[in-house]
Amino acid sequence: QSGEFKVSQSLRQGQSVAVTFTGGDGESRTFHVRCLPSDFPEFRLEGTGPVSGFRLVMVQMNNGYAALFDRYGTPVWWYRMKGEPVDAKLLPDSTVAYAPVVDLVSDHFDIRSLTGRLIRRVSAVGKVNTDSHDIQLLANGNYMLGAHRYVYGVDTSRFGGEANASLNTTQVQEIRPDGSLAWKWNSWPRIGLAQSGRWWKQLDKWGPPYDLNHWNSVDRRGNLVLLSFRHLDAIYAIDRRTGKIEWKLGGTRTPESLTVIGDPRSPHSLGGQHDARFLSRSVITAFDNATFLENEQPRAVKFRIGRSTKTATLLQQVVDSRAKASIAFGSANQSPDGSWLVGWGAIGKDGMIGNYGKSGEAIARLYTPGGVSYRANPVAGPTPTIARLRAAMDQMAARPRKPAGSANYGKPDS
Repeated sequence: QSGEFKVSQSLRQGQSVAVTFTGGDGESRTFHVRCLPSDFPEFRLEGTGPVSGFRLVMVQMNNGYAALFDRYGTPVWWYRMKGEPVDAKLLPDSTVAYAPVVDLVSDHFDIRSLTGRLIRRVSAVGKVNTDSHDIQLLANGNYMLGAHRYVYGVDTSRFGGEANASLNTTQVQEIRPDGSLAWKWNSWPRIGLAQSGRWWKQLDKWGPPYDLNHWNSVDRRGNLVLLSFRHLDAIYAIDRRTGKIEWKLGGTRTPESLTVIGDPRSPHSLGGQHDARFLSRSVITAFDNATFLENEQPRAVKFRIGRSTKTATLLQQVVDSRAKASIAFGSANQSPDGSWLVGWGAIGKDGMIGNYGKSGEAIARLYTPGGVSYRANPVAGPTPTIARLRAAMDQMAARPRKPAGSANYGKPDS
């Protein structure tokens, strides 16, 4: 059929239809339309062009939804969880991981297929409590996560605390798929009371058990394990074989501390930071919240680590004038083409995820009114394909559902 015309198509929520247009030159373009649920959270994309760098980004949204958005700001996959899907992400094996948080508490991570099938639940092993801040799937099939390890009878009086106090410290674990423990590392007593530095003023207000470390991310490169601690203002590299702290970036000065070069914010290079990641063995990225600092504008940062010289050189920082302060959460990822994806965390009641060029210029911003994604977790690799995501959505849509909401229009196939 040619010319201008209208076609009506009834769709239930989650159902899709493909529309193909053929031009006079015989070239065809296919568009995909999928009906959003009536309770799908509001979102909007502003920008100068398609998002660069990463193919997809997983976003935690309101109403229990997690969604994968493509480079045009279109949700191509979504799933509604029971509870808040904290740290929702696509793992390297194309499974979906998240911590289902209800009333601020979660004791495990769910691992699901793209069609929503529960594959396994991953919890910390032993007399500790699962920490919902991060989970990573390693190449050997094991999972890395954190846990709350409580310590009792500690004198914190010289920091304004109780003389017989309880502490909430960190244990990092590597767990096999069968749930058994492959490795663990304890922050206490390796990281002492004094390293919480300026945070003691806040910890005293909150009271015991004192949240001494507040771990929030883990990454691994070879035998080095990279850990971020909000209440230490610091990132630590741990030797997995020995448990030794190899180096420390930020926070109070210790024998393992690196000397920071080229950062105008030094000695406050980090403030309540999140999401420390390896780009290579010697280059890391992180989201610096700058929480409670004089210069409170958050930023994405990239440092080169000189292990032999005990230095950390600031290679790049990315800021956005629309993100003036970030009290918590956040993420920063640099893609192989040099562009950035930054989740700005708790900058207000509305969430904002930004895409920036390799020089830090803004390309696009995804807004999630009324809700903040703990992280913006990118997908850089070739899998899963968009076709596989559509097939998974089709399978879920075939199950009985309540009446649909509004339709959503995607961009053409590429």
